[in-house]
Amino acid sequence: MARTNIPTDLLRSFVTVVDLGGFTRAAEALGRTQPAVSLQIRRLEELLGAKLIVTAGRQFALTDAGVALGPYARQLLRLNDDIVAHFAEAALTGWIRVGVPTDFSHSFLLEAIAAFAARHPDVKVEIESRLSRDLREALAADRLDMAVAIVPDGDVPYLVETATAPVFWAVRENLRLDPRAPIPLLRHPDPCEYATRMRNALRLAGRCWRTVLVSRDVEGLQTAVRAGLGATALTPATLLPGMRIGRADEGFPPLAPLRIGLFYKHAALSDAGHGLAQHILEHIKGSARPPGP
Repeated sequence: MARTNIPTDLLRSFVTVVDLGGFTRAAEALGRTQPAVSLQIRRLEELLGAKLIVTAGRQFALTDAGVALGPYARQLLRLNDDIVAHFAEAALTGWIRVGVPTDFSHSFLLEAIAAFAARHPDVKVEIESRLSRDLREALAADRLDMAVAIVPDGDVPYLVETATAPVFWAVRENLRLDPRAPIPLLRHPDPCEYATRMRNALRLAGRCWRTVLVSRDVEGLQTAVRAGLGATALTPATLLPGMRIGRADEGFPPLAPLRIGLFYKHAALSDAGHGLAQHILEHIKGSARPPGP
């Protein structure tokens, strides 16, 4: 059976149209004419046998097939750019605005960014810390060049790559809870992927709960856990000394894993930004391993 090879320049044109919101801006960014970009999109549609973009005047919309192609196209472009960057010898320079999530753990991400900046002194990094949903909105509005954020269910724009992180119940090391009493819950404000996982698991298990503390940042939840105020959901990157994992025999049902995503617009990302994105992605995947016993 003959394989269909998809040229990366066709995928890059498709992603650029999506990222920049139109054929005219995409043509300018790619250094091509608008008809040439339109021709590339049609060629891509022919190769895939599916309509990807529907146009109406100056407006366009993605079909279901176009939405489905997005994550695959971004992953292939990232791999292509990783290969090019690996063999490039030019020094990285420039300014990068990157967002890190307060509702995951930005401390280990800050360490990764600092290590990258130390190796590339001509790259200036501006860091912004917000809730994941705010970071995704800031990226869409071009107030950030890239963002690390929790990935909600459904289609999410500009998602390049994900890593799955286990989620577990965290309580103070010496805390003992009555398995018949409602669980004192520590959580982020709604909407929150962690809070949703905790409540869904407790409902399925028939276990009651009461909210004791709501904090916008993970440090507030960590402090509350170590003070013995209750239980929360954490990932391996956020478990601290003085905490332990809540067990099933204590009435803590298993929690669904979390997806941590790297988001950026390929058409707007510089070489320095791509280098940082690659570095952050490796760090995210390394941090997503479950904790030891």
